[in-house]
Amino acid sequence: MPAAMNTKTAAVVLVATLAMAGAGAGIFLLTKSAPEGYSVDTELQIFGNANGDWKLDGDDVDFLNSIISGSSDRTTYADANQDGVVDASDVEQVQAVIDRTAEYLWLVDGDGNVKKIGLDISRIGAEYYSNTELMCILQLQDEVVAVDNAPYQTRNFYFGEEKGSEITNLVNMNAPNYEFVAGLDLDVLLTFSYSGTEAKQEMLQDVDVIYLGMYRPDVLEPEKSEYLQGILKAGYIFDRVERAEAYVEWLLDIRNDIASISSGIAEEDKVNVLMTNYSNSYFSDENIMDWSVYTKIDPQVQALLLAGGHPVAMDILTEEQYNGGLSRTLYAVKVGSEPIVTADIDFVFCHSVRYTYGGTVVTSTPEHGYGSGDSADMDAAHAMAAGRPMTDFVDDDRIYIMAGDFRNGATGGILHAAYIAKAIYPDRFADMDLVAIHNEYVNIWLGVSGYDVSTDGVFTSPGI
Repeated sequence: MPAAMNTKTAAVVLVATLAMAGAGAGIFLLTKSAPEGYSVDTELQIFGNANGDWKLDGDDVDFLNSIISGSSDRTTYADANQDGVVDASDVEQVQAVIDRTAEYLWLVDGDGNVKKIGLDISRIGAEYYSNTELMCILQLQDEVVAVDNAPYQTRNFYFGEEKGSEITNLVNMNAPNYEFVAGLDLDVLLTFSYSGTEAKQEMLQDVDVIYLGMYRPDVLEPEKSEYLQGILKAGYIFDRVERAEAYVEWLLDIRNDIASISSGIAEEDKVNVLMTNYSNSYFSDENIMDWSVYTKIDPQVQALLLAGGHPVAMDILTEEQYNGGLSRTLYAVKVGSEPIVTADIDFVFCHSVRYTYGGTVVTSTPEHGYGSGDSADMDAAHAMAAGRPMTDFVDDDRIYIMAGDFRNGATGGILHAAYIAKAIYPDRFADMDLVAIHNEYVNIWLGVSGYDVSTDGVFTSPGI
C-alpha cells in the first residue's frame, strides 16, 4: 500500500451538477465540515489510524502511547473514540478494532462526513452495481438482504438462485420509499451516490447509511480516490480487512501492467477517441442531435487515458469543461453534432445503461452484461449505431458499444481500461488476456464459480 502523504486542511463545499446513470441531472448544494487534515489522497480515514498510514495495527497502538506520553504530537485520526481527547480509551478502541471485538468504528465517509458505524452487522442493503459487487468481493453475500432494481435484475448471478430468490428489490433508491426500506430492518445501507446520503440517514434513523465513495474512482491514481478508501474502510466495517487489501492490490497490479505499456506511447502516436454514451443518444435515436462527451473526471475518460488514448474531449470541450467544471463535478457535456463529425476521431466507445439507479429501464439500450448470454441485442445496437449517416467519420468496427458494468461496477474503471487498451492498441497489448483478467474478477473476487465471460455474458459489440 502507498505510504502516508502530507495531510491538508479541507472543507468540502460541493456544488454538484450530477449526471449519474439514470438519476437525471440536478443541482445540489452540499456543505460538509471535515476534520482538520481531511484529504482524499492522504492516510486511511478511520479514527484510530494514529500513525497516518493505510492500516489500523499495532503500530497505531504504539503511536497512541507515544502521543499520550507526550513524545509525539497528536495526529488527525488519533482520537479513535471521538471523545475529544487522546488517552488510554483510544488505545483500547484501536486494539478492539484489531482484535475484531469493537462495537463501533468512527470514520470519515466518502463525502467527508464523520460517522459512527455499529459493527454488529447481519442485514445489508446495497445500492447499485458497485456496492453490490463490493459485498460479493468481501464475501458478504449471505448478509445482503436487499439491492436496488438494477443489480436485482442479475441477483442470481451475484448471489446464486437460492439466495437470489430471497433478495428484496429496493427499486428506486434515487427517490426511496422510506417506509418500505425502514421495514426491512437493515443494519447498514450502502448508498451509490454522495448526493442524498444525509437525507436518507435522516429518514432511516435506525440504519447506518454509508456512502463509501464507490461512485468516484480515480483510474489513473486510485490511491488518491475515495473509491479505494471506500474498499479499505469496508474491510474494517465488515471484518474483511485482508480481503479488501488483497483486492486493492489486485486492482493496482492491473493498473500498473497497463501503465507500463501505455506510458511508452508518444503523444503523436496516440489514437483519438470519443468517449460518449449509447443510451438516449444519436446512436439509438437519429432524432437526437446532441452528443454526450465525457470529461476527465469521469472514469471512462480516465480509463482511456490509462490505456494510452487521446480523448477527443480535450479538443472539443473548453479546458474548464474538460477538467470537470469549476467545482470538478461535471461528468459529461452535451455538444451539437458539428464538433463531433468534423473532429479527427479514430475510435468511439459508447457507455450503455439499461437498468438505472432511478429504478427505470432504458428500453433503447440493448440487453448486456453478466445476465445476458446472447449477443444478438448488442450486435443489433452496434449495427444500428454504425449505420447512422453521421457516424461515417469513423470505421464501423471502431465503434464499440460497451456494457455499463465497466463504469458502474466495483473495478473502478480499471477493467474498462484493459478492454479499451486491447481494442485501440491490439499489437501493444497482445499479451494481455482480457478473458483471463475478467474471469478472475468474476470467479475469484465476485465468487461466481463456473462463469466464463467469453460465453456467458455480453460486454462489448463488436467483441474485443
